[in-house]
This record gives sequence, structure tokens and C-alpha cells, in this order.
Amino acid sequence: MMILVGASASGKTQVAHILCKKYSYKKSVTTTTRPPRAHETNGVEYHFLTKSEFETLIENDAFIEVTKYQDNYYGLQKKDICSQGITILDPIGVNNVLKQYQDAFVVYIKTSRQIREQRMIKRGDNKEQILLRLQSDDEVFDSKKIDQVNLEVENHHEPLEKLAQIIHESYQKYLNKTHKER
Repeated sequence: MMILVGASASGKTQVAHILCKKYSYKKSVTTTTRPPRAHETNGVEYHFLTKSEFETLIENDAFIEVTKYQDNYYGLQKKDICSQGITILDPIGVNNVLKQYQDAFVVYIKTSRQIREQRMIKRGDNKEQILLRLQSDDEVFDSKKIDQVNLEVENHHEPLEKLAQIIHESYQKYLNKTHKER
């Protein structure tokens, strides 16, 4: 399993898309209570649920990990785990998943605050929401808060295809190494 982690607008979703398209990875679909963006489809980018529906799944022990971010739940359902796939999580989620999947390959995508803010403006995010996300991300997203990071990449001005290639090649080396050790 590959886990991508990075702050809002760091490029993790786009990198995951390229990895799936170019290298045939499968993406685990995360569940959330946040409203969908205009371009998002239920069951593709996320499973969109009401808070009540989400809380029922929590009570039924359906999640491997759950976090709350800006008053919205995010979680990875056990049924959506893809052992040869890509999952996008926050640092808390990564640490929770690592308790059960110690040999997951964790990629931290680092992007400057200024670039992330520009990307959020470009995609049409609300200015107040942008400030809240940036402040929250400053507290939550730090690679030092993650128990295991196998690869840290910087997404500033590199083409995303190049980042995806670097991640793919590093993951393949990791898989080859871990398979030889078994």
C-alpha cells in the first residue's frame, strides 16, 4: 500500500490520479462528510455522507481510521483498503494505518504555503476557507509528526508527471527490497 500525505493543495490528489492512469495503481476511496466540490463525483473522489451516516459507520466499526478536519469527518473504510493501491491521508490517519500496515510506503508531498494558497485561489476556494485551511495545515501537516516517511518530495515547480515518476520508481524499489527480505 502506498500512502500519500500532504497539506491542502499540495498536489497529492493530482499525483494519485497520474499514478493510477500512467502506472495502473488503484486509489482507495476515502469517506467524508464535507460537501463535494463541483467536479467531484460520489464514489470516485470520495464517498460523501451526512454526519449521521458517518457516525453510524463509526459505531459499526467500519473504519480503519477516522479524523476530523475543519468540522468534517474523513475516514478510510476497511472495505476500501487496497493493498496494492494508493491512499491519501493526513498525518494522524497515516499513523493509525501504520499500526496495522507497517510496511506501507509513505510519501510526504511538501509544497510551500504560498504555492498552496495560489492553487486554492485558482481552483476557486473561498478566501475565508483558504485562510482557515492554511492555518489548520500549519498545525497538522509536518513530516516530523508522521511515524514513518519513506519518501519526501517537493512539489513546487516540478511537473506532476515527474513527481509521479519519482514516486513510482521509489515505490518499486521499496517493493523489490521488501520482497527480497521476506
